[in-house]
Amino acid sequence: MSDIRYRHWISSMGRRSAASAHQLKTLPPTSEAFVENVKRPHFQACIWRSALTGEAPDMDPLENSWVSDDDFGVLMPVTLPPQTEMAPAAVMKLIQCGCSSETPCSTERCGCVAGQMSCSAFCRCRAEIRACRNRWTLLKQRIEDANDSDEDESNDEDDSDD
Repeated sequence: MSDIRYRHWISSMGRRSAASAHQLKTLPPTSEAFVENVKRPHFQACIWRSALTGEAPDMDPLENSWVSDDDFGVLMPVTLPPQTEMAPAAVMKLIQCGCSSETPCSTERCGCVAGQMSCSAFCRCRAEIRACRNRWTLLKQRIEDANDSDEDESNDEDDSDD
């Protein structure tokens, strides 16, 4: 699926003007994004189906493409699994936001925020946590930090077994 979407995107970009060719919202979803986007409606359908019985489904939203955002006390959709590239590196070099305000990437005027994507090293903000205010970048960083700490804990447990 990812290869087909990439080829389709390249061919459709060839027919557009240079000004519109590199907008983030034109990127089609990857295979990994497709899987995540199927899990959420499946989970929702299970909830709706169980509404008539009065018993909640025995499913954890955190295992069905949602992540807890403790800062805001809400569940946020996972659009891509952690450490998954949104697009091939050649495409990501072409795509970037140019936010230059005091709080870059904090509004929908940012192409990355509008596309519900985290900023990258190619953006003007360089996706640096101290500068970038894109909620998707911050969420991605929290998920990566949580995964890193989980890996560290599992490595510590493996070391203690010896």
